[in-house]
Amino acid sequence: MKKTSLFLSLAALLGCGGSQPAPTPPVVDEPVTEVATPTWAELDDNAAHQNFVRERALIALEATQDDLEAAQLDAYLASPDTAPMLTGRAVDKLFDVAAADLAAGNLDRAEQIVRMVRARAKNRNSAFAGNTFLSEIARRRAGDDTTAQEAAIAGVFRELPRARFGSATVVFQILQTQEQLAARLGQIKEQLVSLDTASSALFMDQLAPAIVSHRDHFLAAIATVRAEHAALPPEESYAFSTVDLGSDEAARPVNIAVWDVGTNQELFPDQTFINEAEPINGEDDDGNGQVDDRHGITDEGAHTELLYRPSPETLTEYTPFLRGIMDLRAGIADSDGAQRVLTLMRSATDPQAVEALETNLDAVGEWAHGTHVAGIMLAGVPQARMAVFRSAWAGEARLYHHRGPTDAELDAERANIDAIAEYINRHQIRVVNASLGFGQDYVEAQLRHESETYTTDAQVVARATAIHQRRAANWRSVFEACPDTLFVVAAGNSNRDVVEYEDVPGSFDYPNLLIVGAVDRFGGWATFTNSNPDRVKIFDHGVEVESLIPNGQMVPLSGTSMASPNVANLATKMMAVNAELTPTQAIAIILETGDPIAAPFNGRIANEQAAVDRARSL
Repeated sequence: MKKTSLFLSLAALLGCGGSQPAPTPPVVDEPVTEVATPTWAELDDNAAHQNFVRERALIALEATQDDLEAAQLDAYLASPDTAPMLTGRAVDKLFDVAAADLAAGNLDRAEQIVRMVRARAKNRNSAFAGNTFLSEIARRRAGDDTTAQEAAIAGVFRELPRARFGSATVVFQILQTQEQLAARLGQIKEQLVSLDTASSALFMDQLAPAIVSHRDHFLAAIATVRAEHAALPPEESYAFSTVDLGSDEAARPVNIAVWDVGTNQELFPDQTFINEAEPINGEDDDGNGQVDDRHGITDEGAHTELLYRPSPETLTEYTPFLRGIMDLRAGIADSDGAQRVLTLMRSATDPQAVEALETNLDAVGEWAHGTHVAGIMLAGVPQARMAVFRSAWAGEARLYHHRGPTDAELDAERANIDAIAEYINRHQIRVVNASLGFGQDYVEAQLRHESETYTTDAQVVARATAIHQRRAANWRSVFEACPDTLFVVAAGNSNRDVVEYEDVPGSFDYPNLLIVGAVDRFGGWATFTNSNPDRVKIFDHGVEVESLIPNGQMVPLSGTSMASPNVANLATKMMAVNAELTPTQAIAIILETGDPIAAPFNGRIANEQAAVDRARSL
């Protein structure tokens, strides 16, 4: 669960759009100088808003990548092969420029930017980026004829591989009404003005309205291309390898743990770890400073249960939407669940309603997350004995909503981590899955709500940097304190390079740490997966993965959060058949036996049978 909400994770699909024509912006032929930060009121002028986003994006572009010169952008666009390979941050800024250009009516330049990104982005998921821009550009160029517009849009959609079609077009399902856009815009404007917030507001204010106005044309084009796909032979699904140790009499018990935001261990009575020295009596019987830690470690303060429990009313009302949210994340907009969620989104027509909806969906997501992860981690390995580590501060229904953690709260996070590390070593926990992660940009977004504390974005960035450094130190401490334990960690769901963005802990390099990305059912990178060729070397199934949620239902969810426990499950099986296996050996075997992912992607897909066989043979 990378630090984005279930609801807001869908906003990543809203990164590109289109709007009404306006004057063509000037050509940039020299470096742009710093511009003053305006107020939201000053950005009510469309041209001023466009210019602020464009100029700030070009300034950031110049600082983002040493071998990329903003003054050479038009030369790069004329001959993309002369441009350097683009980092993720450079791509982000280029799309900001494209958004400003498209809002200003410069269709050619906006398209050139998208085409250059597709050709030159280091992250090969970006080879399919910008579809919303391109389809809106095509619609405008087609003139006023409806048939011509739909045909032009369908032509853009046909450029996509079939496996990418759903995720690239779900944005047109999500954007439904002008009231919905106005509510989103109002919510954005509750934050401090920055490039990030201004570019989001530009999309909602100047680009998305045209998409909503012509939504029927986009949906008709989607239906046309979907029908064409349906007439083709079905694509072959990837054959994920699985192993079941249920009848393996030689396999030995293995102590493992799921580190999450709350897990219902009661669903796994035969596989629950028991600290025999700690009866449930309100006392610290084993003398480790923790009370009643019979099955694991809870967070400090009021978070004394291993499972996070929202109100019964919240669970009753919003649990039915859980699958639909994940269907939309996976690019499946035509399922019954996804359509119910779209109806729910359409009902949120002011910022307060959007806020309430996000909060409730996040709460249900946190409630379900850890249990779903645990079910994946325990499948086919009855020898596993699972402890639960709950870090409530890492959840979506968290304390740090629209604010950052205080230094005292960061101290409490460290205390929770230290307690977990001690428990791991005391009880010889061999494998820990942590489908958790943190990005500095997420912290910045929360701090921008604290207008009474931070008056400039530079202040926001400085505080977010300090928080991120503290969190990095906290997480490093547990990997260093527990060298005999294999930690399997989700890469995250932001479609970015974990090293470039310094994600914690996904960017770390330790001999007992394995970072896992997600592939879809066809064996290609999931559209949301984070990556890095040196850190994210192993991938597993992370789209529509079925597992238990706390009420005992089986629900398919999507994310690197689901891919990571698939690999942790494999590591557990390897240690069950070879108790002497070290974390370094296990990682080497998983990487060596994995199946290469087809171009244009890199990495390997975990092969359970090959890895277990190799572990057994040592």
